[in-house]
Amino acid sequence: MAVSASGDNVSFRALEVGMLRMPLLPHTMVEKTVAVDVEFDPRDRAKVERYITALTADERVREALAISSPSLDHALHTLFSGAPMKPAALRKLVLGTTRYVLRAAGRPTPFGLMAGVAPVAFADDCRARVGDAHRGAVRPDGGWLLGLIRPWESEPALLRKLRVVTNGLAFRRGQRWVLPFAPAPDEGDTPSSRTEEVSVRGTPAVGLALECAQRPIAAGEIAERLTTAYPAVGREVVEGLLIGLVQQGFLLTELRPPLTRTDPLAYLRDVLASAGESEKADTVARVAKLAEGCEAEPLGAGVSRWRTAVGELRSLYRHDRPLQVDLRMDADVVLPREVLREAERAATALWRASAKNESVRHLTEYHGAFVERYGTGQAVPLMEVLDPHTGLGTPAGYEHPTSERQLPIDGADRNPDRDEVLTEWALSAIATGRREIVLDDAALERLSGTVRRIPPVAAELCAHLTAPSTADLARGEFSLVLSQTTGSVTPGGMFGRFAYLLDDPEPVAQLAREAAASACRPQAEPVLLDFQPMSGGAANVARVPAFWDRRLSVGCFPDAPSGVTVQGVADVALTADEERLYVVDTTTGREIVPQSATVLNFALAPAAARLLREIPAMGRPVWSVWSWGALDNAPCLPRVRYGRTVLAAARWRLSDPALTDASATDEAWGRALDAWRARWNLPRRVSVGFGDRRVVLDLSAPLHRALLRRDLTRGGELAVHETPEAGGHGEHWLCDSRGDAYRSEVLIPVLPGHAADATARTGEQTADARARTAGERVSRPASGTPGAVTPRPVDMDDRRHRSWFYGKLYTATAQQEEVLVDHLPRLLAALPDDGGRWFFIRYADPEPHLRLRFHGDRDVVWSRIAPTVLDWVDDLHGQRLAGRMVVDTYEPETVRYGGPEALDAAERFFHRDSVTVIEQLTRLASGADTTPVGVLVAAHYVDLVRQVHGEDWPDWFLAMPRDDEHHPFFRTHRSTALGLLGEGALGLSARAARAQALRAYPAASQRGVMASLLHMHHNRLAGVRRDAELRSLAVARGMAATERALRRNHR
Repeated sequence: MAVSASGDNVSFRALEVGMLRMPLLPHTMVEKTVAVDVEFDPRDRAKVERYITALTADERVREALAISSPSLDHALHTLFSGAPMKPAALRKLVLGTTRYVLRAAGRPTPFGLMAGVAPVAFADDCRARVGDAHRGAVRPDGGWLLGLIRPWESEPALLRKLRVVTNGLAFRRGQRWVLPFAPAPDEGDTPSSRTEEVSVRGTPAVGLALECAQRPIAAGEIAERLTTAYPAVGREVVEGLLIGLVQQGFLLTELRPPLTRTDPLAYLRDVLASAGESEKADTVARVAKLAEGCEAEPLGAGVSRWRTAVGELRSLYRHDRPLQVDLRMDADVVLPREVLREAERAATALWRASAKNESVRHLTEYHGAFVERYGTGQAVPLMEVLDPHTGLGTPAGYEHPTSERQLPIDGADRNPDRDEVLTEWALSAIATGRREIVLDDAALERLSGTVRRIPPVAAELCAHLTAPSTADLARGEFSLVLSQTTGSVTPGGMFGRFAYLLDDPEPVAQLAREAAASACRPQAEPVLLDFQPMSGGAANVARVPAFWDRRLSVGCFPDAPSGVTVQGVADVALTADEERLYVVDTTTGREIVPQSATVLNFALAPAAARLLREIPAMGRPVWSVWSWGALDNAPCLPRVRYGRTVLAAARWRLSDPALTDASATDEAWGRALDAWRARWNLPRRVSVGFGDRRVVLDLSAPLHRALLRRDLTRGGELAVHETPEAGGHGEHWLCDSRGDAYRSEVLIPVLPGHAADATARTGEQTADARARTAGERVSRPASGTPGAVTPRPVDMDDRRHRSWFYGKLYTATAQQEEVLVDHLPRLLAALPDDGGRWFFIRYADPEPHLRLRFHGDRDVVWSRIAPTVLDWVDDLHGQRLAGRMVVDTYEPETVRYGGPEALDAAERFFHRDSVTVIEQLTRLASGADTTPVGVLVAAHYVDLVRQVHGEDWPDWFLAMPRDDEHHPFFRTHRSTALGLLGEGALGLSARAARAQALRAYPAASQRGVMASLLHMHHNRLAGVRRDAELRSLAVARGMAATERALRRNHR
């Protein structure tokens, strides 16, 4: 096949570490389910026994079924025992067993003994061996383990000897202590309770107990202190208090294994032994021995031991699946490095073709809310931000606790330009009968042009590697077919999940560290995020080795081995710059970057842990598979190929109502399926399902058709994709000694091929959207790494609402100049003179409005200023110039404008700038000045910077790189702009007072706040549009470059 992609401009570098994911059984096992006679009746017991016997003749199949589905294993036992079974039960057994065998022969996603993993190396040569010595690694299920531990934590004799610590996520509200979510349930992978919070009375005894446990301390010592403080209270009452605090989650014990301990039983045994609880330690040791016994059995020979172990564990705590198993495959795979080069090209292509290139919307909205509430550069304690009463609450869409924030519906996910290109390509392929679209670099460039591009981020590519043989693979005759799990929120997460299975986990640790470093700005430090998920079962996929020595403990007992630094939520704060939020250490003010190399869905984590994990991804878009955009629900879509990579497999939608009609006869349904296949030209074998929950079906096989119908009846519409070999070369490069081929996927981590700070410090990807809702945000002249932030908790002293009247006047953007020029002066004349302490800004939330702030003595603010302003608003409303006014609390961005000592000077400058802007707007409205607003703003920029930097003012602007996108605006208006370079060229009477106010700014703050002052000047004069601001900055830089050239020429 001709490779039509040059791949010269690659944005990624692949690391030489890989992981193979493969099913337990070769693909030939599928034939046993296909070859069933068309007359086979799944309700005929004799035929069912023959079919099931043949299907489970391999003992590995029976063992895998027993582990994956206890209910199916029980049905199989019933069948072979001769016990009576109803026809419906027989049919259910046949379909269930068939599906599991298809899964064990066709789906590489690791699950129990159905599929597992093996390491992959890369070299100049190629080899692949699949043996039979696969081995399972058995651990207790997280839900079972939590169910075992919980009653022990409530035993007074044991609790006294355990260390406990106060849950850092708990806080006091009024007269009660509150935990904003219910403790994790034992069962299941998802929380079963919707309880939003638990609380206890904030009695002095409760307060003392929680105060004593700010650092790990023996519960018995707390009991002694409580007994000393309250001698009249009996020991039983004190112990009952402590047990209640443990049960409700306010006190956390050391008994629960941290997620960083990959052998949770060894950890638990050691804690119990240290506490002198030899009987319980022996119980845990016995559980460990049972698990080890299961591991020791060869695959296929361990069913009896497994059932025995499960029975014994259930006698300790009743749980559906008390054990869980991961499978390490006996496979030796070395792939040629050319596979890595193709992965780099594929990642670049997928990145350039992505539907959007922006941060997750809920984080963008939260960032805007944070900046509006606290400003930039101000470190706010994490728990204060998350408090819905004093802070922002949790971001939209969060659970544990459930957020009350809502995202605006603004069509941000739509990209009509991209949709137009894809529609043209897809319809052209369908019209000409082609099943494949082949992209070249020109096509990618066309698609890339529909989305604002930013530097890429680290990801994990997951692809089917197809080749006829290892020899062909070595010669470069292969294809990568990207799977539905390509990309990951946490690079290294898929590797970290199975790192404990590897003989040498260090390559995975190095991968996690490199991926973290690629996302960290200089001087920022990665820290391991340690927490407990919201369900016990979720710990199964979240238990990952500790790859970092510094840890951040969130809602869990701190795991602090020797040499490890552990901090809690009280030690971190959130702050923001103009682009994003970031986490800072409150002791140093330095940025820290929470990391967790796990595939856990963080919707199953406490909101604090989820936010800390998601914040480092701000300013960087989320990886996703190929998206068809507006065509996503089309009934048929072609394959998309770039070079040797299939970016998207051909796809069909099973949406025909006749196929979901549960009342149709089997014959009628079969005819409808055949008609649908013929209409859309479906191949015989297809992959059916969603994401990585899919199974390969042969649409000509009776049992496969029955499975399809059952799934459609249960779950409605399903997605149908072609199989990997349809778009590749087959998968015979991976065979066992018998020559049987295996399906597989290869995980390849790719990192950005450029400096880390460029990835993390780009903000223009969402600037246009954010500027509409963040009028007060700063646009810095040059990006750089933020230095240490001085943590200063926000408190009531920052509120200036008693001496300021703050109102939001909602008026259309088109009417704002009229209100400012023709009507605001009338209001100002009616207000008491306070020596010049009022100012305005423009904003959108998302409705456009003017924010007006007036200073006065406390009694004057509410007795004279407020009534006068409201009367003025009523008059505007009567003239249809304004809608409502909302009176709000004025909370200045103290840190952003130089700190408390500079705030008065800042507000006086805001006033003088407001007066100057109104004079400028008046000249524009009257026609006395016809200069384009973008040029006028640039001239004001120059004037302001000149007041601080004097003759060196050009250097300040030239510190910015030239903006090639907006520089043409300067060229167009060059002569007009240069005519405003003179000291008094603006010709405004208010300018001198503004200059004096700026010079009165504390000298230590002047230069640091300049970018913010310019940003707010643009806001007042020209509005909140980011593109307009960038044009003005480009003009100012052009003026500075010209000035420098003129000076050089006149030397």
